[in-house]
Parts: sequence; C-alpha cells; structure tokens
Amino acid sequence: MVLQRTFLRALVLATSFLACVAHSAEQREIYYNSAGNKENTLGFQVLQLAIEKSGKPYVLKPSPAGYSSNAGMVDAIANGAQIDIAWVNASKAVSAKLLSVPFPVDRGLGGYRLFLIDAARQDEFARVQNLQALKAFIALQGTGWADVDVLRKAGLTVRTGPQKNLYRMTIGKRGDYFPRGVNEALSEQIKQAPDAPGLAVEKTLVLQYPSASIFYVSKSKPDLRDDLMRGLQAAWQDGSFEKVFLSYPDIRLALDKGNLKTRKIIKVDNPNLPDDILAMDAQYWFDPQE
Repeated sequence: MVLQRTFLRALVLATSFLACVAHSAEQREIYYNSAGNKENTLGFQVLQLAIEKSGKPYVLKPSPAGYSSNAGMVDAIANGAQIDIAWVNASKAVSAKLLSVPFPVDRGLGGYRLFLIDAARQDEFARVQNLQALKAFIALQGTGWADVDVLRKAGLTVRTGPQKNLYRMTIGKRGDYFPRGVNEALSEQIKQAPDAPGLAVEKTLVLQYPSASIFYVSKSKPDLRDDLMRGLQAAWQDGSFEKVFLSYPDIRLALDKGNLKTRKIIKVDNPNLPDDILAMDAQYWFDPQE
C-alpha cells in the first residue's frame, strides 16, 4: 500500500512537471527594448492589445540589453540579438532591414506637425499661407531624425541639435519653429514651460505629411508579423483599438486641443515612406475632417 501511494505521488508530480513544460513550450516570448519608459507608450499598449487579439500565447518581456537609439535597436533586431520588436516611424531604411506590420499604431497622427514657437512671434506665423512662405523660416529638429530629410526635401531649412536643447533654441532665436506631432506638441509645451518660458504652440498652421508609427520584426519571423497584423485587424474591427487609441492621454489632448479642423494645412510629400505603408487601408489613417 505504501509502495502504491509512493508510486501515485510520483506519477502526480511527473504529470504536473510535464504539464508545466508543455505550457512553457506553448508560450512564445517577445522581447522589446528595455531602454526608456516603453510600458507607458501608446505602442506598448497597442502591442498588448494586438497580442491579446492574435489568439497566440505570446509573452512580452524587456530585452536583456537596452538600446538608446532607434538605429541601434533596428540593427540589433536585424542581427538576431535578443530583441524581437520595435515600434518606430516607418521608413524605407528600416523596411530594408526588418519586416513591417502595415498598420499605423498612431493612425498617422504624428504626421500632423504643430509648431512650437516663441509666443511673441505668433503674428509672423499667422501671415504664412503656403509652403513658399514657410521657407523663410528655420525649422529645428533632433539630430538624426527621419523628419529632417522630409523637411529638407520639401525645400525647408532645418537646423539640428539634441532634442533637450531645441525648446530653448526656439525661444532663443537659434531657430524659428520646432515641428512636433500634434500628439507631442501640446504636452511638451506644458512640460517645457518652466525651463523655456514663452514657448507656445503656434495657433494657425499644421504641416502635414504621410507618416506612421508601426511595428517592425525580424525578417526571420514572418509568423510573428502575420499574428500581430491579424490581432490589429481584429482590434480595429471590434472597436478595442479605437478605445485604446482615444484613451491615451497625449492623443486625447491632441484631439481636444489641437484644433486641426480650423488650421491652415500645408502638405508636403514623404519620399521616405515605404510603398506598403502608403498603400495601407485608407480607413486606418487619421482624418482631421471626420
């Protein structure tokens, strides 16, 4: 009898162990960049949603190594480091190295650029009616940002520097305006006000070009790309994506206070946007007239 109980106990333990192993084997870990406060970004929240809607047992984990630049992160994914996914602005350069998930995490809202300016210069910008007039001003952008090339190819003058310096450069007359996504400009103006008094969001203009924050994965993982795309499409169809999108604080602030319907829109091309992103379903793109 004792022998029988011992055998049964061993059998239960072995069965539990095998069940745990099977469960672990089913789960697939996805590593994202551990540098920065990624868990509070819109991209992370949408990624969680996409995984949930994909129906696959993916588990999100921060990468063992953090990457301080997008370029370093992209190269790490392409070279097989322990990092699987990035959410960055779509570009031909990144698409040459990684597989894109053609769905705009930000609905292209980041392509609507409001200007941070010296509040005392609002009247100068209010007189701007077209791209030609805007060319008389100097834009400020971060060193290495993809937007620099977009603006310069549109014929605009751009001066670059570290982002942390650009706010004070704007009010210090080392540049005339600092274009930021409508989902960035309003919140950044509030945050920077103590260190850059006089910094304001320009009231009459929006510079617009096709731009989208999307997910990228390794070219060796097309199944992950397909699973994420399926999850995103499901989230779009059942309304859960829109709920997450509209509840994100910077998006809510942009739509409530950005006044996009009343601004003069100056449109330029984005020659760096990949064809598959340009060809995304039109319903995914943000439309300020809706």
